[in-house]
Amino acid sequence: MELASQQAISDRHDSLERIRAAGDELMSVSNLRYEGRYVSAGEFGRVHVMEFGDGPPVVLVHGAGSGGPAWHRQIAALSRDHRVIVPDVPMFGMSDLPDRIDAPREQIADVILGVMDELNVEASDIAGHSMGALGSLGAMMREPTRFNRAVLLSSPGFGRGLNWLLRLASLSALRRFVRYDSRRDRHFFFDRFEAQKSGPSIERDLWKEMHFQVGNRNLATEIFHQGLRSFANWRGQRDLLTADELSIVTASTLLVWGDSDLIIPTRHSRRALVTIPGVRLEIIENCGHIVQLEAPDRLTDLMTDWLRVN
Repeated sequence: MELASQQAISDRHDSLERIRAAGDELMSVSNLRYEGRYVSAGEFGRVHVMEFGDGPPVVLVHGAGSGGPAWHRQIAALSRDHRVIVPDVPMFGMSDLPDRIDAPREQIADVILGVMDELNVEASDIAGHSMGALGSLGAMMREPTRFNRAVLLSSPGFGRGLNWLLRLASLSALRRFVRYDSRRDRHFFFDRFEAQKSGPSIERDLWKEMHFQVGNRNLATEIFHQGLRSFANWRGQRDLLTADELSIVTASTLLVWGDSDLIIPTRHSRRALVTIPGVRLEIIENCGHIVQLEAPDRLTDLMTDWLRVN
């Protein structure tokens, strides 16, 4: 039994080291390092958080399948005049695996607000991508006075529409359709659906490797599918935001969508536009779901302008 426990600890360390190395390679594109510290946030005991720069705080919340390095270009730009706070949402990046995932929006909101509390941040700007955008909205609806400005990329919550492979994979009997621990399958999904508009590049390969290492993490596969089942079923998205819920949001909000998003349909931006108070929408041409990779310069310009320090 003791040998089994020691092996589990060793496997956990090895898988985290592979994620750290992949994330470090991706962040090196912007001359940054994947280095942070662990804090407690909500129900999660070890949430990995990076901090860069000084000034008004902004929290960057990545989407499913990756981690904080997804924001490397935006970190480099924003940290010139912001305190940039970048948590790894539990289940991804360097944070510990959770015991359960049954309410992603609320659990990610717990992480955001818990990290802000641990770092003594009373109010902040925020940006979230995909599932991170949904969690950001959860935090903004729960404690609206703590958020000043927001940038939400490719956000779920505005319709049932969802990639058909994710719908199939949400069913236990069909989970093989998205195998997080297979490099071939993970790369196929990335190339065909997540970032199908960008051509070959070294940075693209680094993104793919990080996504694979996160999915290949020891003991992660079951938790990943548990999270997917709580978010979606064969009909599509399950967690749909209501107009009453969204009316609580007070942050000035910029919505950003790629015009060719094959994960969260671009048409959902129209409902988001009419249900979030005081919102502005930017549709980026020739761009899929992973806006940070496929339109990095345009996105960075949009974010730095929207979050500009007065």
